[in-house]
Amino acid sequence: MADKVFRDPLYNYIGIDRTRDAWLLRLLDTPEMQRLRRIHQLGVSNFTYPGAEHNRLAHTLGVVHLMRSALDHLEREHPDQEIQSARQPLLAAAMLHDVGHGPFSHLFEPCLGIDHEEWSVAIILDESTQVNQILRDQGVYLANHAADLIRKDNFEHSAWQKALLSSELDVDRLDYIRRDSLFTGAGYGHFDWYRILTTFHLHGEDKTPVWPKKSAMAIEEYIYARFYMYQNVYLHKTTRGFEALLKAMWRRADSLRINGDDVASVPALERVWSVEKPSPATLSIPDYLALEEFAVLSQMHAWREHPDPILSDLARRFLCRDGFAMVEPPPSPPTLVPDHSAWEMAVHDCLRSHGYEDPEWYCLKDEIKAKYRMPYQPEKEADQQTPTNTIFVEDDGGSPVEISTVMHRLRPISEVQVTRPRYFIPRDVDLRHEVERLARDWN
Repeated sequence: MADKVFRDPLYNYIGIDRTRDAWLLRLLDTPEMQRLRRIHQLGVSNFTYPGAEHNRLAHTLGVVHLMRSALDHLEREHPDQEIQSARQPLLAAAMLHDVGHGPFSHLFEPCLGIDHEEWSVAIILDESTQVNQILRDQGVYLANHAADLIRKDNFEHSAWQKALLSSELDVDRLDYIRRDSLFTGAGYGHFDWYRILTTFHLHGEDKTPVWPKKSAMAIEEYIYARFYMYQNVYLHKTTRGFEALLKAMWRRADSLRINGDDVASVPALERVWSVEKPSPATLSIPDYLALEEFAVLSQMHAWREHPDPILSDLARRFLCRDGFAMVEPPPSPPTLVPDHSAWEMAVHDCLRSHGYEDPEWYCLKDEIKAKYRMPYQPEKEADQQTPTNTIFVEDDGGSPVEISTVMHRLRPISEVQVTRPRYFIPRDVDLRHEVERLARDWN
């Protein structure tokens, strides 16, 4: 029987075998998976890049396509029982790895204190979900194996399986870098993904994924593409500003709720806020799955009319794209440990002089973790290098080595980059004089 075919802007056609992988098609049609149509892949990046309207479901199909291609390649190169028996769990994990995402993808995780991978595992293992029922029908251990692949730790199977799905070079990243580049219009996500996917082999008894030296340049392109996408898309100042605005809005609503104010009129949010800390142990799977972007946006529309002036103003700003401007503190002298407390106090004073009486909600600090500025973070110590934290290529003698020992151009971007925090404030507040004054004081 012919494949079930999906049109896709990256791969032209994505096919799923109607006979061999019919269970994957049933997974795709579950309510848990179809919810991902209503979760933006890039959160609020569409405020910056209007074309970034793609969703988590489209990305998931891309990951399944790449996983299937990688497994087909491995079955040709290594026709052994372990690879054949790992096929279904790996395809299931590829299909379900993002099923636990909340509204606006990663953005809402710190707001709720949740981890999307924890929820993905819970959805897979909960016997009330259609996802779990399909996996149990397919094999008694399939749900547990797929969940193990998605978990961050405690993986009991071969490391090569984990590396295909979640590592420094995996099918997840191979899809989202190119997909995000396409839909944002940014031209940075170009690399030879097909060579990467069809030239690696499993080395040694532990089956470490290793690429031939001829593929090193394709991998270098991939690492640089990831670097440029972070610099120009994922960490774009406009996007980060709206992320900070949404987080501030949520914190304001939560603080009002704690003080007894009525801030939740949408049932999905009422249920989430009815527990102290949302987690699979405190919130039911159906209640979590009801938390979609439509629910949050509907609540924001209600907040525009809320009697609290700060909450209503923040909601209006977000919905009307009336964002904040980014400002950076002046650089500290190299002899001093960076301390931006004086800068923050000056910003707060300036905000008060412009009528913002509670500057906590209008001076939004943005500190980017070092790992997001490092597109490739291998373990430095050889005895700590694993298939999930290191990319291995063959040296001239055919032995696997960490890739930056062969491609020296990768070394600078694999080092920690220290940066100053950024701040977002209303556009009507001019801080140029404060920046100049503080720079003079420090120097």
